Amino acid sequence: MWIQKMIWFLGRILFYMLLLPLLIGVVYTLSNEQWWTALVFMTMCVFILYKGLIRINIPKNSVVVRDGKVVFFVPEKTVRDRFDFASRSQTIVQLPHYGLLDRPYKLEICYPDDKGGVNSCRLSLNLGYIMDLTGWQLVYDNFVLHNEQLSFVVKQQLYKSSANIVSPFPLQEEDMDEYLKPIVAELNLGLGSLGLKIEDVTCKFTAGSTLIRFVAAEQEMVERDTAA
Repeated sequence: MWIQKMIWFLGRILFYMLLLPLLIGVVYTLSNEQWWTALVFMTMCVFILYKGLIRINIPKNSVVVRDGKVVFFVPEKTVRDRFDFASRSQTIVQLPHYGLLDRPYKLEICYPDDKGGVNSCRLSLNLGYIMDLTGWQLVYDNFVLHNEQLSFVVKQQLYKSSANIVSPFPLQEEDMDEYLKPIVAELNLGLGSLGLKIEDVTCKFTAGSTLIRFVAAEQEMVERDTAA
């Protein structure tokens, strides 16, 4: 998100830092009739202009958008002609990754057992995009709407969805996959509205008469804003 903007901004600064001295060199050498040196400067200018203005580097996980509608998805980094998109009134938007999908989401579900104790399932969720046109459109729309707060919105949605989970404590370790299926299905229902889905999940169980945890300030914000 802000990292992507910073990379783009630094790239623009580097482009103009290279172009301005070359233009000055062209003007100076032409005014002094240094033709061969001027030719070298002009060649370098054309190369820099091509790299900075005509050629465009499309980062991975980008969408091509026209009139607010996603046209197609670019999964891997590639290079294209900028005018191919400008002529169609299309823009390129890199879907967020840093701060959204580059680290797992931690979610803890607590519920009583039939012996008066408390069970806890600590989930570690790795998310990914729903790989179809509808999913990409949802991610893009939510990115435009929430921008830097999108990761926080995802946590709110996970918190809401977890309230609907009713699942027994697994009796054996081999029952883990069956135990997690309804949990993943319920969480994916909520994440689907954001164009996201669970790619991988792990769970650590804890059982006892009492469970105590320290709540981070961000979790308090999620619980407060969700209850509001």
